[in-house]
Amino acid sequence: MDLLRLSLRQLQIFVAVAQSGSTSAASEAIALSQSATSAAVNELERMLSLQLFDRTGRRLLLNDNGRALLPRA
Repeated sequence: MDLLRLSLRQLQIFVAVAQSGSTSAASEAIALSQSATSAAVNELERMLSLQLFDRTGRRLLLNDNGRALLPRA
């Protein structure tokens, strides 16, 4: 995982979603729209070529890749 190409904002969004379990709750915590938060997560996963969350309905659950990134973020 090459974290050097990630911005602090991307990592902040990732941590907020990981802690809250949803883009809606994370967007409120970081003062960003839900759609922008969701797009940022999708872009982060695209950049890393890794899925970081398992999608279960409206919930986002960290998978093994996400759990490996979280302490670094």
